[in-house]
Amino acid sequence: MEHEVAVADTPFVRLGGRDGVRAVVDELYRRAAADAELARYFHTTDMETQRSRLTDMISAAIGGPEAPWLKGLDEAHRGRGITHRHFSLMAAHLIDTLEHAGVAPEEADLLTAWFALGREAVVER
Repeated sequence: MEHEVAVADTPFVRLGGRDGVRAVVDELYRRAAADAELARYFHTTDMETQRSRLTDMISAAIGGPEAPWLKGLDEAHRGRGITHRHFSLMAAHLIDTLEHAGVAPEEADLLTAWFALGREAVVER
């Protein structure tokens, strides 16, 4: 796979590489789409592109191939009216998804800390 250039024994590798990360992302968006408060944010979103981008960003954050994950994050979310509450709901779904997937606590902590870094770029000012 073209995206699987990573150092051995990183969280990226332990999660199962890009395929493992993609499974987490797919489950996260399944949960978000089922959440009455969050679903409206995804009606006009190209979800295949969204899933691929988030997979790339998470992969880079945990030892996989590099992706400039903050570049364009604010622009991609501008005008959507995302509040701190919505961001926190998405973070809670991420935590539940990681637990459901059996991700080790160390990797889950790393991913949730990474996710939190995007709060200011995503939340409407």
